[in-house]
Amino acid sequence: MKDFLSKYKNHNEIFAYLSITIAVILYGTTLTATKICLSYYSPSQLMMFRLLISAVLFIPFLFTIYKSIRIEKRDIWLILLMILCEPCLYFVFETNALKYTTSGQAGIVSALEPVILLIGARIVLKEKFLKIVYVGLAIAVTGSILLSLSSDVSALAPRPLLGNFLELIAIILTDTCVITTKYLMDRYPPFFLAGIAVIGGAIFFTLLNFATGSSFAVVLNPSLFLVIYLGILTVIAYALYNFAICTLPASKFSPFLFVLPVAAVLFGWFFLGETINIKQFAACILVFLGIYVCQLNDKKNFVGFIKKMPERWQRILTGKK
Repeated sequence: MKDFLSKYKNHNEIFAYLSITIAVILYGTTLTATKICLSYYSPSQLMMFRLLISAVLFIPFLFTIYKSIRIEKRDIWLILLMILCEPCLYFVFETNALKYTTSGQAGIVSALEPVILLIGARIVLKEKFLKIVYVGLAIAVTGSILLSLSSDVSALAPRPLLGNFLELIAIILTDTCVITTKYLMDRYPPFFLAGIAVIGGAIFFTLLNFATGSSFAVVLNPSLFLVIYLGILTVIAYALYNFAICTLPASKFSPFLFVLPVAAVLFGWFFLGETINIKQFAACILVFLGIYVCQLNDKKNFVGFIKKMPERWQRILTGKK
């Protein structure tokens, strides 16, 4: 299996960067599509249909190119943790988050994902990064909190504070899944892990749908095409995402996750007519400022960044009159 995995790691890194970029852009569309589908399906129904489609797409690979792979006993609990975090609990929190907030706001809150991921990679995977990252983390968290507190209540976002909080929990779950997956990739192919994740998720949501008494009937409605789209896209995005995290260290692929909130806002605006107020816009800038600071190499670069800012903004940040 290590020889199988080495094929992926020996590929040009540019393809890995391209994979993660495409994956997060595609995922940005799923927030909008999920928001629309929740008007026709309960969260458990939607996720059941979505992951069943993904599982059906992967099963042929399980019985062909992956039929010789055997899961080692020592990895069973880690694989179950990976599946439980994402797609199971992750989608429970995210689909419920999108009932209370807009897809754009959920996407902006998810901008914290790479920051949290870097912290997890430092603790679990022992990847090193500089102390300036903590400064960026504090700025980004502040922006995320301000974003939630300044959210407008509307038909699209009846309880934005709750929705954004649920999205934050979903982000923590997905980062836990990423770190666990990256650890397991020393022994298993990335697409294999993506496949068993969607199969496990399909089983979980089928049981959850049964427990909640939701319908199993497929009803013709305007969102049916989007459900199929979500099912196909899930397995594709997982494959691209796993390829990238297999090839690149967390410190390299995590910045590309910043594309997600931009995609979510644009797709939410284009397809759902979602808007963002001035306070939220300022909070978004604060989130992205924190993310940018996380990528600086050292304190000198941060000082240089401040000096290059317009004089008025420099006075505000430094407290000078």
